[in-house]
Amino acid sequence: MDGPVVRNAVGALDKLLSETRRALWEVEREVYGDPGYGDDQGRYEYPRFAMAAHLEELHDILLIVLEAAQMPEARASLVKAWPGFTSAEDGLRHTVDDDEGQYCHSPALTHVERLIKALRMTVREEILSEEAWTLARLEAMLEDAPGLVHGRGEPLKNEMDLQRVMRDYLSACFPDFRRDPQIGGTIKNFKPDCGIASVGAAIEFKLAHTKEQAIVSFTGVVEDTGGYKGSKDWTRFYALMYQAKPFIRKSQLQSDMKRIRAATWKAILVNGDTKPKSRKRKAGIKK
Repeated sequence: MDGPVVRNAVGALDKLLSETRRALWEVEREVYGDPGYGDDQGRYEYPRFAMAAHLEELHDILLIVLEAAQMPEARASLVKAWPGFTSAEDGLRHTVDDDEGQYCHSPALTHVERLIKALRMTVREEILSEEAWTLARLEAMLEDAPGLVHGRGEPLKNEMDLQRVMRDYLSACFPDFRRDPQIGGTIKNFKPDCGIASVGAAIEFKLAHTKEQAIVSFTGVVEDTGGYKGSKDWTRFYALMYQAKPFIRKSQLQSDMKRIRAATWKAILVNGDTKPKSRKRKAGIKK
């Protein structure tokens, strides 16, 4: 394999891949309606045709790159697989529609994505074993949140309670724990609840006493996925969603995270005891 050829091509391939995903997202919006995320108007007048055009361009570029990179087996695999996509009734415009999850899947795009991901991995430095351990440890602690909260002996009243508990444990475990990291924006700065600097992982905590609050919490995560983009220091994002009861199922959460293309985000859903703060009625004023 010719590494420099692949490194030079990956950036352009990723850019075109992003355009193809955008076209597929607009196809989804045509099929299932606007879920409320993203632009009010689509970029493409005919998104299926745009998706097909992008896929054809990706195919042609990949053939040249794989030949120049001296990867004949990968090139032959692409050549062999491609007629299976173009021979479908709608050709490269074809999608498999999942009515339950309400998203559209393009077999041709999935094949190309996997090939480009493999190319990217051949020239990307391996994740250090220490970094992998840190991420695994972080995710395990977030998954264990109900147990950590239970150990304090008092149910959560609000998100600040959840933040205090998790910050205490995370700061004790990770020496590079950051209490209030900032992600710079053009108009305003965004502030995750905390972060682990060595792995560039920023963390948000969400608490829901009711189903309605669980939906609002997820909406907050959706908004965060847009605001937290572009940071050089913080490149991984976690949302710990702590709900009193299983109002939202993990399968639903994973499906929606996939729909909004939150590739750098991982939402962790846990259930545990909460104690909403009771509202005191104001005494009436006697005349």
